[in-house]
Amino acid sequence: MWDRYTIMPPLGKVKSIATSDLQVFAVSGQHLLFINKQSFTFEKSIYFDCVPELVGYDRYTNDLWIVCPDRVLRLSQTTYNLREYPISCVVYRFAIDASMLYIEGTETSEKYALDKTTGVLSNVSYFPQNLSWYKKTSPSDTREYPFLNPYYYYDDAQTSQMPFHQYAITSIYDDGMYLYVGTDQYGLLKYNKISLQNERIVHGPLDSRITTVKKSAERLYFLCTSGISSYRTGDKNWQYLRLDRVVTDIVTIDDDIFLARDNLVLRTSGSLEFPVGNFNTNVLSLGSDEDNIYVGTRSGMYKIIKGSSIEIPFGPDRYAVYYIHPTEKAVYVGGEFALYKYNKVIEGWSTIYNFGVKDIVSIENDIYSLGLNNQIIRYSDVVDDSLGTDSSWMLLPYFNIYDIDTDNDVLYCATYSGIYYYDPASATYKVIYNLPRIHYDYVFVIDERILAISKNSAYSLPLEYRD
Repeated sequence: MWDRYTIMPPLGKVKSIATSDLQVFAVSGQHLLFINKQSFTFEKSIYFDCVPELVGYDRYTNDLWIVCPDRVLRLSQTTYNLREYPISCVVYRFAIDASMLYIEGTETSEKYALDKTTGVLSNVSYFPQNLSWYKKTSPSDTREYPFLNPYYYYDDAQTSQMPFHQYAITSIYDDGMYLYVGTDQYGLLKYNKISLQNERIVHGPLDSRITTVKKSAERLYFLCTSGISSYRTGDKNWQYLRLDRVVTDIVTIDDDIFLARDNLVLRTSGSLEFPVGNFNTNVLSLGSDEDNIYVGTRSGMYKIIKGSSIEIPFGPDRYAVYYIHPTEKAVYVGGEFALYKYNKVIEGWSTIYNFGVKDIVSIENDIYSLGLNNQIIRYSDVVDDSLGTDSSWMLLPYFNIYDIDTDNDVLYCATYSGIYYYDPASATYKVIYNLPRIHYDYVFVIDERILAISKNSAYSLPLEYRD
């Protein structure tokens, strides 16, 4: 209950649903979602190290009961204390009364009662009458509601390049007035059983494998293996575009999204794509400024003047270009074997140092680049008047760093043991204790929040809780 961060769960498989008077609880992947029942908006989620299968609401204590393959968990919504009770059977269903949790396994002989006060699990021969059961949803359960026919969902053609891909119904829960429907990677729906009107909530990115985050004037864009997910800052209204092939990078220009896929640069309009550039090798990175779109490929760099579709060789050639960082006075390019700089004033290139670079950020007049060896190098952005090699750079203290970003004050680092930040004023690293100390692959600072991306989740922490 004291955690400062929130978890942004991906659109997973919703396996179980329960409700209280005020909230909807849903198991999605390894997350337990909390949703406001009246407004049907996402509130928060909890990530479990086990794989939850069922969730039930205890109206006697306001606790939640969660079934994992080898244990039953009791979560207090008042203190957020968690208790574990080992269990050896595969749970088919469970029910709750004032004093007991009743459990039935997949075998007919597996009937148990768990004392809610002592935690003692005992065998029973029968269950009390008139219990309300929580169980896994079967196809026959779904077909009790003919208005759900054809019993699957599919995306609108404007939001997907796979418009006829079926997203199965994986769970249902009837609380009397409303029917809640969980799906596999399509979200959660709420049906009014009288009017049959429905609402849908999209509570997070398409999946957890996020590779980059970009920001436009009003929206954040999450690029993941399933496509592009975005939400408007402030109201967090999630939208998405499912793609049939993996995209390596995107840039947003006005209301258009330009994406890199294979050897192409494309402009999107809904689910349609219009070629802007066609290159000999795969496109790895994109960047843009007021005049140009910059394209990094496996065999050099190009630029495309905005409004045209002509690829112009520009800067480093022959070798891979992993990152492009335009500023007001220069364009910094992270290549396979070096960091390059294009000075816009004198219209000339220089090589800053001969180390491969995969990420670049700037803080005031300093450029921080992340090498292919996971080490950070700082370069002072001094005005040069020649095309020679620049030597005003230094290596920062080393430890494994997988991604960097900045809020124009400090440098944030994603590591194997948490998110750290490097303070240029004191030249020291500090750990952010208000985020879990786990392996992170990416870190971004957007809209006064730190976004830390792990293998399974995206964690969001307000900047005010950094220290």
